[in-house]
Parts: sequence; C-alpha cells; structure tokens
Amino acid sequence: MFDKTDILESLLDEIRIVKHLATKVPAGAWDFRPTEGQRSILETLRYLAFCGMGGAQSMVDGNFDGYHKWCASTENMSAEDIPAALDRQAEAMRELFDSFSNEDFHNKVAKHPMGHELPLGRALLEVPLKWMVGYRMQLFLFLKEAGASELVTPNCWGGVDPAPAVDCSQN
Repeated sequence: MFDKTDILESLLDEIRIVKHLATKVPAGAWDFRPTEGQRSILETLRYLAFCGMGGAQSMVDGNFDGYHKWCASTENMSAEDIPAALDRQAEAMRELFDSFSNEDFHNKVAKHPMGHELPLGRALLEVPLKWMVGYRMQLFLFLKEAGASELVTPNCWGGVDPAPAVDCSQN
C-alpha cells in the first residue's frame, strides 16, 4: 500500500535532482529569465528551496503560516546559499513526515490551496510533490534556454550526468 514513506522519498529525490541542476547554471546566467514576468533562474531555485516543505507543512498544519515562513527564509538568498537551503529543506521534510502517522496520511483531511478537501496523503501528492516536479522541469528548461545545451534527460529526471557515449568505431 502507498504510504507516507513513498511521498517523502519522492520529495527528497526531487530535492536531490534540483541540487544537481543547480550545479549546471551557465556562468552569468543566474539572472536569466525567458520573458519579462517570469522568474529568473535564481528566483526559481529560491522557490524550489522552500516550496516542497512549505507546501507539505501547509497540508499537515492546515494553514499557510509555515509556507510563508519558509518563503521568507529564501527571499534574499544568494546563489551560493542554494545547496545548503535545499539540504535544510530535506532535513525539515524528514522531521515533518516523522511527526505524523500513516493513519494520519490515509485519514486526516487536508485543505488544498484551491479550497477543496482531500486526504492528507493525496494532498501531499497534489501540492508539494507536483510543485517540486513542475518547477524542477521549468528550471531544467530555463537552464537549457540560458545556454546549458549539454543537459539531457538523465540530468532532468535522474539528477545525474549522462554516461559517456561509447565510441564503437575504435574497436
């Protein structure tokens, strides 16, 4: 049966992938934004440094106080601060998930930001996990558009550099 550990592991994996992608920002591209009105790469990473935990905390607590606190903690963050912020988010996520039971995961009612109620487990899937996946994908695309043309599927979905291609013509 699907339980809180499954969601936690997925969220932690998203954080790991974002941390990998943060190492791929081309020189001088931290302020790159594809169009006016979109977040820059740095702003997207600041958001990713808190949105998983902020969303999860809100679903567990039933209010957005924790979300706003996490948001404020990343407001003026520099590029150099991103990896440590992602590590803090991962640790806080582990602590949060330790604070409730699998029974709560299946039976507690949470309120989605759009206003409807759903079981906590589903809310943790619908809110923080989807936010992390969606904005991680956006970060990947921003990086590609900013010049990181070497990035490919394993970078985006696995948080790893691709294995070197084997040159069979040399054998």
